[in-house]
Amino acid sequence: MNQNSGYWVLSGLMWIGFGIKAPALRYNRDPLYVTVCAVLFLAGLTFCCSNPEVVGALNQMTGIPNFSAPLVYSLLTLESALVLTLLVYWREGPPAKARRWARRLQAAYGLVILGIVTLFVAGEAPAERLVDFEVHYASTPLIREMVLLYLAAHIVASIMATVLCARWAASVTRPRWLRRGLRLLIIGFGLNLGVGLPKVAAMIGRWTGHNWDAINAQIFQLCAFACTLFTFLGFTLPMVGGFLEQLWSQIRAFRHLGPLWRALRDAIPGMSASLPVAWWDFELKCQRRVAEVQDGRLALRPFRSQALAVAAAAQAEAMNLPADLTEARVEAIVLADALARKAAGDELPLLDDTSTPLPRLDREALILVSQAIRDPLRNPPFTTADQHPLEPPAHGPVNA
Repeated sequence: MNQNSGYWVLSGLMWIGFGIKAPALRYNRDPLYVTVCAVLFLAGLTFCCSNPEVVGALNQMTGIPNFSAPLVYSLLTLESALVLTLLVYWREGPPAKARRWARRLQAAYGLVILGIVTLFVAGEAPAERLVDFEVHYASTPLIREMVLLYLAAHIVASIMATVLCARWAASVTRPRWLRRGLRLLIIGFGLNLGVGLPKVAAMIGRWTGHNWDAINAQIFQLCAFACTLFTFLGFTLPMVGGFLEQLWSQIRAFRHLGPLWRALRDAIPGMSASLPVAWWDFELKCQRRVAEVQDGRLALRPFRSQALAVAAAAQAEAMNLPADLTEARVEAIVLADALARKAAGDELPLLDDTSTPLPRLDREALILVSQAIRDPLRNPPFTTADQHPLEPPAHGPVNA
């Protein structure tokens, strides 16, 4: 990979991160979310404009030698200001305090950008340098100060961002993908020091009569790629990881609800909707399956035995089962009995909706019920309402 390709890779990584988050801008106009997208887009633009090929093209297009130098420095300074603003709003607690800090940072970095442009206009940099601008003009009045101003702002921002992320990560326990993203951002912002410090070292070498250009050329490229990779992952991992975790949760719930849903569907054919759902839309498929299971429970209401529910609850309490497992076991026993009664055409009197409401079960509770119905040896269903749950059915367990 040549040097120019490396810049395209770095800008591409940031633009991929922007592409992952940008679609949500259609409905999420939260200023902080917009700022995250702006940081990722701006970082990609900065690396693009730092590419020697683009540097030469911009200089030629404007007719100003080294026009790209103050442009890239200003973009990097603006990016630093946005990153620090994000971290301050995320970390600093009360909104009023965060706003005060953010305004101070924005004002300070705005003055830095103004200083960069002013010093470039006032100074002289006639020889175009596509790669080693900082080192070549290390001793040129005003241009030297411009470079030092940019490097100072960049290094201070890297230190502040690293410290803020470290302090925040120490206090975050959940969500876990946010904690993991913060740890990667700590590494990314810490490595960002390796982008600025080698340039300072190379400039000091020129001032003292030494040639430390190799430090800048080698360490800068390595740290630039590494810090960009970790920053990209740190910003995108919470969103991508959270999405994949939620997707897996929906797939898992859809699959685990299968035994209960199929048992109810076989007993109540009209329970399932006929409208098709895209194979990849597991959120909607899971919501529909939960809704259809709840409808099936309601349809079986005339066949539910309250006496059996009381007896099953007593049995579960005697076994010292956790509350969620007790609830699931009782519901599985009652539903299995209701399914058997409906199949046999034996209908109990309708229950009073007000006096004996159905247990309110969420998705996770229904999953436990489905697992209990699927495991007849551990949670045996019963075929008659007057049979005690401690006694096995006369004809053996029924696999619902």
